[in-house]
Amino acid sequence: MSAEIIDLHYGGRSGALGAWISGDVLIDCGPSACLPRLLAGLRERRPRQLLLTHIHFDHAGAAGALVERWPDLEVFVHPRGAPHLVDPSRLVASARRVFGERFDGLLGEVVPVPEASLATIEDGQPIGRFRAAWTPGHASHHVAFLDEESRWAFPGDVAGVRLAPGVVIPPTPPPDIDLDAWRDSLSVLEGWRAARLALPHFGLVEDPVAHLGQLREALDRHEGWAREGEEAFVGHLSEYLRARMGTSEAEDYDFTALARPSAAGLRRWLERDGPA
Repeated sequence: MSAEIIDLHYGGRSGALGAWISGDVLIDCGPSACLPRLLAGLRERRPRQLLLTHIHFDHAGAAGALVERWPDLEVFVHPRGAPHLVDPSRLVASARRVFGERFDGLLGEVVPVPEASLATIEDGQPIGRFRAAWTPGHASHHVAFLDEESRWAFPGDVAGVRLAPGVVIPPTPPPDIDLDAWRDSLSVLEGWRAARLALPHFGLVEDPVAHLGQLREALDRHEGWAREGEEAFVGHLSEYLRARMGTSEAEDYDFTALARPSAAGLRRWLERDGPA
């Protein structure tokens, strides 16, 4: 079965963030600030299941609002993420520290999801025609999904942000980035031998092998930059993107994946878990 991306026009920008719909299954839903765009993109289609790759608000913030609209919607999420959907207060406080005054405009209200609407995902679990896999690295509670009929993978943020052909960037904001786990998760995706990667940031990847190889190189590159310090990381990344994309596209990345928080996330990993 084919899938379609709904451009959520995150922050008013086209091509920054999307939600994927395949039949009556929605993969990620975006923030509640983008709910009008999501509903317009769905048209008359009503999802019966919502598969969440992770609970960061740009991917899952509208889940509670969707359950209010469709009380029988079943929301699938990693076990570590479920409590934060039922009570999002701690996650909201954390995100407000990252986004500051931009939080309300970018992400909007976060409505709790009733516990009865949640189903937790085990590693390797089948969900209809989808297979789920725990894929930590970007977040400890991250999940990727493979449509076993079409062989399309829906990898969430563990497959990175693609801003232009050949420019693939790992988003690494706090609090629980783990590059070693991320590399292991890429091995899971590579083992799927997916025909396509359906990225939330952004669009359809026709050559998964090349894309994942570029992301592995980027993880190594970003780790090296992070070891030089946060300011050095931001400077290196800015220079790298402008050399390959131009100023406006580089600014799009800074907006989408937040270069300074990405530097902070890598610093936390290096201090907590990273190799010496």
